[in-house]
Amino acid sequence: MKGRVFLIAMLLFISSANLVFAQTYENPRLAAAKFNHTTMAILPVYVTEKDKTEDGRKEDKNGAVSEDEAEGYNLQRSFYEYFMTRKPKKVNWTITFQSYEETNKKIFDAGLIYSEIFQTPKDELATILGVDVIYLCEVKQTKTIANDDAMALDMILGYGGTTGNIQVVASIYEGSSSELMWTFERQFPTNYYGRTDYLVDNIMKQAVQKFPYKEKIKKKK
Repeated sequence: MKGRVFLIAMLLFISSANLVFAQTYENPRLAAAKFNHTTMAILPVYVTEKDKTEDGRKEDKNGAVSEDEAEGYNLQRSFYEYFMTRKPKKVNWTITFQSYEETNKKIFDAGLIYSEIFQTPKDELATILGVDVIYLCEVKQTKTIANDDAMALDMILGYGGTTGNIQVVASIYEGSSSELMWTFERQFPTNYYGRTDYLVDNIMKQAVQKFPYKEKIKKKK
């Protein structure tokens, strides 16, 4: 057991330097085009997972797709609520967010299932939803260490609860042109403590700081 924990600790140490990064892309057109954008829909999140642990390779994969779909809708709701309730105090949004309930109803009425949403051209989605821009987030999780091993590392070494990493790409597309206008990409380690709340906070704290549809609140004279 000690040998296994030591090996895992070494692998974790070697890989940890590459686990955290963030970068942003902004289309040169966005500075002018965003003033013509008034409504935004937040799509269900596209979630994919890879379990590279020994236990993961042995497990039956049935049900994994439905779990990713459920998580995708949970994250969509959480992102919408974050925009609505945790806006920075000194800024206003310059765009109106369509409720996630209305977005999902329109997707359902159009006959699109979860897996088809992300294959549909962006201009078609914008027309279906009746918005100017759409917010699409992709979450790719890779699990490299089993939860039990991560917990053992935590107890023995006092650190090492990392179970893998998550790569998040949040993108904004213009409906009329299907053009990518803005992207925020972040990668960070995951742990065994929890998932959705931890994930939302790690994504949104930085994404909101760089979100292009905001303006500073003017001080009253």
